[in-house]
Amino acid sequence: MIRHIVRLLWNRKRHNVLIGLEIFISYLVLFGVMLFAVSYATYYRYPLGYDINRVWRVGIRSDFRNDREEDKAAARQAVQQVLLALRDVPQVEAVAGAFTAPYENASWGSGMKVNGKQYDYGVNEVTDAYRDVINLKLIAGRWFSRDDDGVSWDPVVMNAMLAREMFGTTNVVGRSFHRDLDPQDKKMSTEDEARMRREMRVVGVIEDFRQHGELSRPESFMFHRMRLDDPTKGAPRELVLKVRPGTTADFEETLVKTMQAAAHDWSFEVQETAALRRQNLRNYLVPLAAIGIVAGFLLVMVALGLTGVLWQNITQRTREIGLRRAKGATRVKVHSQILGELMVITTAALLVAGVLVAQAPLLPWQVPERVIPPTSVMLISMALSAACIYGLTLLCGWYPSRLATSVDPADALRYE
Repeated sequence: MIRHIVRLLWNRKRHNVLIGLEIFISYLVLFGVMLFAVSYATYYRYPLGYDINRVWRVGIRSDFRNDREEDKAAARQAVQQVLLALRDVPQVEAVAGAFTAPYENASWGSGMKVNGKQYDYGVNEVTDAYRDVINLKLIAGRWFSRDDDGVSWDPVVMNAMLAREMFGTTNVVGRSFHRDLDPQDKKMSTEDEARMRREMRVVGVIEDFRQHGELSRPESFMFHRMRLDDPTKGAPRELVLKVRPGTTADFEETLVKTMQAAAHDWSFEVQETAALRRQNLRNYLVPLAAIGIVAGFLLVMVALGLTGVLWQNITQRTREIGLRRAKGATRVKVHSQILGELMVITTAALLVAGVLVAQAPLLPWQVPERVIPPTSVMLISMALSAACIYGLTLLCGWYPSRLATSVDPADALRYE
């Protein structure tokens, strides 16, 4: 039967190639949408690594310059005064400084070579109270503390993904490593070179941490300790604080007045992290919805066009179908033949499209590896897209194939 169908399709190859091209393009468009949807659905199930319940973010706006040591010192001192003032506010349960806050649009990515191997990861520099504010889950070791004052190495806390990538296990507490300097780094000053060569030691490991929320891909992450009494460090750009249960949005005005009393020349932008989360989800889902709507309209147009083409095809083949019916073919066999031909065309188009899509991860994309979706996500997206295309073509071919079964053999043989 399949051999017979292939022979019939080959005899009308020009016509069938156009149908296959429509299916091919539809699959590529649908795969693009499905890839984003499956990625988000997969990432949403992964642990976030922290808790934003009752967490507020405070953006600091000031005129100090990071390139002058006197401005850095003044900024650190001002932030210390702000933190001391906030700790005395009854509604504030905990407060910390950080380079960036959870769900914020800004991020800090870094990379380094250790023993000749390149590692790329996300970075944040935080004060000791940061863990208490967002409830980070330690799985080994400890968080930053006063025990790290005066040590000759830089304490770091990394997530489990980075620990496994660098050391092959999460049992890495106490392990040390150094950054490999590139040849161009030799041009830096002696002080900068000493800082770059400074030993880093893992004091703790946390669960997988995702800075940009539930729909972001899990990535390697490292925390550095921020000390406001360290002359080599700058001041934090953000404050994160946890308010006590029952605190309402009306507290924002009191909060801003308290901070401005401690830093007169600065301004502060207060946002609930829950609001940042909603904005973050919109940033992910709105483009997906827009692309999905465009793809949906395209598939509807393809479905209408495919139905019309098949209908015309059936009309042109009235004598052929009538002859089969006259020789004893049942309605079911005629129905199966029409749908079988459509499935063969669809399978051929999907095979070509599938081979093309499968080559995408092998191409030399100039993007970080963490941006490329995992293989499992690619395979699931390909399978779901193929299933949708098969369903669409079957739906488009159902009525024309039913139309073919209604051909009367006697009328068909007299058809001109």
